[in-house]
Amino acid sequence: MSKKLSALLLALFPPALYEAVRTVVFHCAALAVRWSVSPGDTFAENRARLALRAARPWLMLGGAALTLLIVLLLFRRTLFAGGYRPRPGGVLILTEIGVGLNLALNGLILLLPLPASWFAEHSGAVDDPLGAAGPVVKLLCTVIAAPVAEEILFRGLTQRFLARAFSPCFAVLWQALLFAAFHGTKLQLLYVFPAGIVLGLIYHRSGSLLAPILTHMAFNAFSELSIPLPGSVWGLLFCLLGGIGIALLGLMSFFTTARSAGSNRFPPSPRPQ
Repeated sequence: MSKKLSALLLALFPPALYEAVRTVVFHCAALAVRWSVSPGDTFAENRARLALRAARPWLMLGGAALTLLIVLLLFRRTLFAGGYRPRPGGVLILTEIGVGLNLALNGLILLLPLPASWFAEHSGAVDDPLGAAGPVVKLLCTVIAAPVAEEILFRGLTQRFLARAFSPCFAVLWQALLFAAFHGTKLQLLYVFPAGIVLGLIYHRSGSLLAPILTHMAFNAFSELSIPLPGSVWGLLFCLLGGIGIALLGLMSFFTTARSAGSNRFPPSPRPQ
């Protein structure tokens, strides 16, 4: 019982660490802005507030980088254990999984009768700050920084901690739930949870962080293409079923490749160095 409890508590460590570091970074930036403005200068205060909002993506990158530095110092020897090294064909398979999963989940979200407030909440928390920072910063955050940081924290640490005391199935499901809750908005909770399950399965099969990182990058990159989806129910249903088919075909190919490479064992649990 104590082993399971310790595994559950350790599983909370990576996301809690990132939230703590990110909060400290944002509060330090807010204090610096406040100290740079003269009391009672409303115009300067408004400008400083807008500047702080514009700098939010950079602060997110800084928080992620600082978190990864701490994590790498603690688990540098075991975090990247695993023998799977995808060849060009394997990269295409992982890209196929990411694109198919994105297409399926987008079709699902648009088919469901979701409240408009969910989309407004998502835009205010994610789309607007990243869009205001410019396309280069947005791509850096969503296609590179987020996949690397989140795969290290949730698959590389959280899932491995859970696998020390629970079955692989429980480890994959629980880390996916934490992964979804970490994103914050209701709309993200809806699509991040199934995406986290797929990424967890890929990590479990390959034993390497590189595979889910590439899939995650493909998933986010396809979102940035902003390809318009059909407006009809039948068109969205076609996107949903087509995306599921593409992702399943990619997963079948990937699982076969990973098994033939002898990489279907779960990686060793990380320990502080």
